[in-house]
Amino acid sequence: MRSCRWRFCDLWRPRWRTRCSSSSRGSAGATSQSSGKRIEIGMAGELKGARVAFLQENAINESLGLCDLAGHLRDLGVVCRLFLSREERRLRDVLRRFDPLMCIIPCDLLGHNSALRLAALAKDATGATVVLGGTHPTFFPNIVLKDGVDYAFAGEAEGVVTDLLKAVLDGSDPSNIPNLIVRKDDGYRVNPLRPVVPDLDQLAMPDREIYYRYRFIARFPWKKFSTGRGCLNSCGYCFNPTYRAMIGSPRHFFRRKSPERIVREINEVRRRHPVGVVHFSDDLFSSGIEWLEPFVDRYRKDVGIPFSCNVFATTINERTVRLLKDGGCRAIAMGVEIADDRLRMEFMNKPVSTEQIIDAARLIKRAGIKLVTFNILGLPWSSIDKDIDTLALNQRIGSDHTRVSILVPFPKSALTKRLMDEGYLVKDFEERIYEIDDLPHWPAESLFKRTEPERTIRLYKLWWLMLKLRLSKKWMRRLVNARWSTVLSPISFLIALTNEKRIFGFGWLAGIRYFLHVKNPALKTTNYVSFI
Repeated sequence: MRSCRWRFCDLWRPRWRTRCSSSSRGSAGATSQSSGKRIEIGMAGELKGARVAFLQENAINESLGLCDLAGHLRDLGVVCRLFLSREERRLRDVLRRFDPLMCIIPCDLLGHNSALRLAALAKDATGATVVLGGTHPTFFPNIVLKDGVDYAFAGEAEGVVTDLLKAVLDGSDPSNIPNLIVRKDDGYRVNPLRPVVPDLDQLAMPDREIYYRYRFIARFPWKKFSTGRGCLNSCGYCFNPTYRAMIGSPRHFFRRKSPERIVREINEVRRRHPVGVVHFSDDLFSSGIEWLEPFVDRYRKDVGIPFSCNVFATTINERTVRLLKDGGCRAIAMGVEIADDRLRMEFMNKPVSTEQIIDAARLIKRAGIKLVTFNILGLPWSSIDKDIDTLALNQRIGSDHTRVSILVPFPKSALTKRLMDEGYLVKDFEERIYEIDDLPHWPAESLFKRTEPERTIRLYKLWWLMLKLRLSKKWMRRLVNARWSTVLSPISFLIALTNEKRIFGFGWLAGIRYFLHVKNPALKTTNYVSFI
């Protein structure tokens, strides 16, 4: 751990350490010099033959948005290549040989430190124009002031990347390009956002090969796809409502691809790589029966591979479940979050009751579909008993597997604002975002202000074991209260891994091979949004 790290347990304290980083960087002149050096790639304003490097640390953060962007650039004649720093022994040398005009780095909320490390490395190794894009720059545009960063994208990137590449190639001034964040002498400027793409079928086909050039990703039989962009819900712990307000066109925020388009994307991947199970990563896959019915019909005829998806409990009824089952659905993931209705509805802003969750689970299980649930522990307004009630609710509805996490105060979410307003987080938490580590490096024992952090950690570590053994609440409390019980946590995590394998249909060899590369699933920071 770096000594300048802001510990997560300090998020509610009035004092903090100073992070040893500089907000200054090289001038934009380096960018102009870089673009001048490579102007021979094509005539001014033309993109054919230009080279763009994408950089990420870990394959666990495979981004469908980045594949969309790569496909867009591919169709313009741009040569794109992704470099995963974990997989490249000599990343600097590889980047120099590729000699990119531009380096584009996805930068997620609470993943900014890794992106900034890659930005500094890319600038030093290539001198190319370095651009960050994704959720963090969209909500924290001041990242453009950091070392190694020339520009940043706000929101969806297909339009802005085209305009910026043309400007870099022909040496024109890019400072007025919509969706671009530009550094100025007196700070920075965020240009207005252009309208989002209303018809997703008009986008280029995604370029999945940027990831599949790494064999361990290509050979992994579980592959994810997206049927749309945006979300209809306004969950309190999510940043989507904030972004929806930013773009000013909520009517077009939630968009779906046509069934024909989605089937084409899947079959293009199938022609080149093994696909054993398809996972649709959309938050609300089952919304809109008028879309779901023709999709299932087309998918069953032209793909016919088992799939899994995420749903919202209120969208589940007998007709929906029958369609999903007929289409080949093997697993459905659904948010339980917490057993307490008031906390779920008021604090998390999820308008679904426990009874609706129970009813949806019953329909899913009765259809022979595996049930996966999402759960959150550690709300400061909750208690260890309420968190144990959540585990008991999972037992009651027959969850085949659960995803559980300790509450993370995501910046720009309504729940984080409430935490700040009520004193559980420092009021300037979001202003101090650059003082904290990336999410994967937060220590498990470091929680924001609450009374039972140790027992919450023990409940998390023993969660899958207690669910497997179907323990009573009495025995759950005994284990959670016993400090020695954490010696059982390796067994609990092994149960979780076994469940993942069984539910999502990949073998031990494929899982181990993938795990040896990505190491810890907790390193994941990418969210399934339309940002890169």
